[in-house]
Amino acid sequence: MTLKARAQEKVERAGISNYSFDHDILVMCGVRYTIEACNCGEPECDGVRLRKNATAIGRVLQ
Repeated sequence: MTLKARAQEKVERAGISNYSFDHDILVMCGVRYTIEACNCGEPECDGVRLRKNATAIGRVLQ
């Protein structure tokens, strides 16, 4: 399963329906998130980490 597919599953499992993808960036409620692999080893971990995309925020402010 790809990171993008795992991120989509994570978002849907959380009950969020207002999301989309812009290439490999997850967009939820206007906030852009970079999708990364997570290797923390926690038993509950789904293997995907979402981080706010700060570079997109910087472009908007310019």
